[in-house]
Amino acid sequence: MEMSVYFASQPPSGEIEEMVEGFPSWIEVDLDAITWNLEAIRRRVGVEVIPCIKANAYGHGLVPVAAHLMELGVRRFLVAKLPEALMLREAGLSCGIINMDPLYSMRDYEAVVRLGITQVVYTLEAARRLNEAAERLGERAGVFVKIDTGLGRVGVRYDEASALIERLTRLPNIDLEGVFSTFMEVPEVDRVQLERLLRVCEELERRGIDPGTRSIASSYGILHHPDSYLDAVRPGITLFGVHPEEGSEAFMELRQALVFKARVEQVKWVEEGEPLTYNRRFTAPRRMKIATIHVGYYDGYPRGLTNKGLDLISGEYRRVVGTVSLNHHLIDVTGLEVKPGDVVELIGRGKNNVRRVAEIAGITPYQLLTSLNPMTPRVYYKNGKPIAIEPK
Repeated sequence: MEMSVYFASQPPSGEIEEMVEGFPSWIEVDLDAITWNLEAIRRRVGVEVIPCIKANAYGHGLVPVAAHLMELGVRRFLVAKLPEALMLREAGLSCGIINMDPLYSMRDYEAVVRLGITQVVYTLEAARRLNEAAERLGERAGVFVKIDTGLGRVGVRYDEASALIERLTRLPNIDLEGVFSTFMEVPEVDRVQLERLLRVCEELERRGIDPGTRSIASSYGILHHPDSYLDAVRPGITLFGVHPEEGSEAFMELRQALVFKARVEQVKWVEEGEPLTYNRRFTAPRRMKIATIHVGYYDGYPRGLTNKGLDLISGEYRRVVGTVSLNHHLIDVTGLEVKPGDVVELIGRGKNNVRRVAEIAGITPYQLLTSLNPMTPRVYYKNGKPIAIEPK
């Protein structure tokens, strides 16, 4: 199964629409918005785009997003967990996969080699074990080397990188495909980090070693450091139409891909003075009509929206009242004609967009998106019609 074949295996649009009618909550993903964002990034950078689709493609759904991006000519993807890489292969996608997850067992090293997954390494020991797995299987193994240029998270130190890379390139079954690093996202430090990475690459070339694909820019670098594009950029959250920080909207127009919807579970009247939800977090100041929504923080609707969230219902934004619990929250629908089954927009593209909801909840857009429960159905739209659904 490859590229558009993934979408061809999906139910017809009408059947997907019927399924949605029975969902208490679901997420809609606009693939056309993702296309827009990818093309905006390509126009800006002019080099290869290697999407980072870790964390279930930032909550948007790993396999459908990858399949769509493959249709648009994307060749390689970054993932942060080995199970993500395995899911892509199990779905029949033959794209290039760069796995950043550390490996600890020979079984996993062999799985990476067998499935043609490029492994990130930054120690000689990891490279040797990968080489051993490749020798056992009679295959070659591709690697990207992570270089720590100053972030201090993982990677071989920049002043030790050239020596390490020279040694691992001598391993008979290892192919060096690229080197990469990650900005601290502090301008004066970023400049130093870029210089360090470039010096490593220059030193490798002096030693007769091709460093392969050079990359340091993720979403932040794409927006703020044009000199850091090098051979490839690694956008994550920007692909989905969310800017990595407040104020970066002026650099590039993006379109938010995701909307989170639910249905009203129950509607009831409460009298003045009645307490609601755990710990009496809300007491009705007057007679009120309350709608219960069967979505809580288990589903990825943040607990920080307690008494603060804004849901869109019947064309109006209405406040959350009381505690956001594991599976429920309440909204004030006084003055509205609302009944069980009516659709509520929890995360939309207006006053309740991703950035605004995250801000109200006191978290980052990254936390909001990656907290969305993978069990919540995702419905994928192209040209306004549903073309895929996960999980089926």
